Amino acid sequence: MGNLRLSEEAELSAVALKGILQYDSTLKIITAKVANGENQKLSNVGEYKNYIINGAFAINQRIAVALTTFTGSATVRQITIDRWGHTTGNITSPQFQQVDSSSAVETNLQARYYGLYKQITNSAKICVSQVLEGKSCLSLRGKRVRLSIKLKKTVGADKTICIGLVQLTSAGTIDTLPATFISAFNGAGVDPTFGTNLSLINPDSDKLRNATNGTTKLNCAITSVWQKFSGVFNLPTNFKNLVVVIFSNDVLAVNDDLAITECKLSLGTDDLEWEDEEFEHELLNCQRYFQKTFQYSVVPVQNAGLIGSAKGLVTFIGAVALASNIFHRFVNVMRIIPTITLFNPSVANASMRRYTATATDQTATVTANIGDGSLEITATGDALGVVGDKVAIHLTANAEL
Repeated sequence: MGNLRLSEEAELSAVALKGILQYDSTLKIITAKVANGENQKLSNVGEYKNYIINGAFAINQRIAVALTTFTGSATVRQITIDRWGHTTGNITSPQFQQVDSSSAVETNLQARYYGLYKQITNSAKICVSQVLEGKSCLSLRGKRVRLSIKLKKTVGADKTICIGLVQLTSAGTIDTLPATFISAFNGAGVDPTFGTNLSLINPDSDKLRNATNGTTKLNCAITSVWQKFSGVFNLPTNFKNLVVVIFSNDVLAVNDDLAITECKLSLGTDDLEWEDEEFEHELLNCQRYFQKTFQYSVVPVQNAGLIGSAKGLVTFIGAVALASNIFHRFVNVMRIIPTITLFNPSVANASMRRYTATATDQTATVTANIGDGSLEITATGDALGVVGDKVAIHLTANAEL
């Protein structure tokens, strides 16, 4: 089939050729080659989807909004804000903060939030990462994709930060990353050594924005002003999972930080502008991997109060096994059967709480029949409990990759 030639709204004999419609057999969409030689997509299906969840660090179910210190790991991904993992070359006191820019507009920033990673006490290289579930990214096998991320620093000297894509190779098991995500951070200017069956995907040398090609990653020279760094990757045809990685090429000095937002992985080579996902939609995406009974703004902790807790009833009088029962259904189906952590809503322990009349902890609190959509929680009653008394407990459900 030949090309369909387009002209301006005039007699064909009076105007020059303005565009040619073409079929892109790789992306399987129609494109328009315009007068300046660029290919522009006509389809808005697929290529505008962001394969990264919580790319603007807007959803935060797990960690305090303020700058928070946590115990680091040099080998595994520790989840900070939803879907984003952190690994550090020196485990002493890394910090994280979800920053809300709504009250103080920042130049070149379109998203409301960003994640701020800070290394205190000791200098270190760090790696921030997100694992894309196989069911979400296998459709990208053999395709060209664009990775775009905005970066800046607020403290310390300008430095080079690397962004890239790691594949779980065909030798791995889908949705099962090795226990050791990074086996060695190595020195300044050297890529981290990733775990078994994990390897960096080389970026293409063309279509770069602000970044330079570092062979195995994109090198980004960050300053105190937000910049968008992006490049194109030709993905292997047989990967099992993709991991978005942001790692320091230079060693971060004590108190240096790294700000990250507007992370987008899209089909095709177009350098697309950032668009926020609707909050409710992004929250549901995150709840496939992590859910809680606490109010959205409450960090999971014991003795947080009854509001939002899972509730049930006492079904037998007195200190009888399985007398207290709670059935809890998750907001939506989780990725796999999750790991459950329990929190007493009224005191500092993990027991179910009877809160009718004389409030009393129940004993032998256990979970049962955990599925990807619901679970049961049972406990032994107390001497004063009667049929119909109300019981409650908070919980988190973790199915993160």
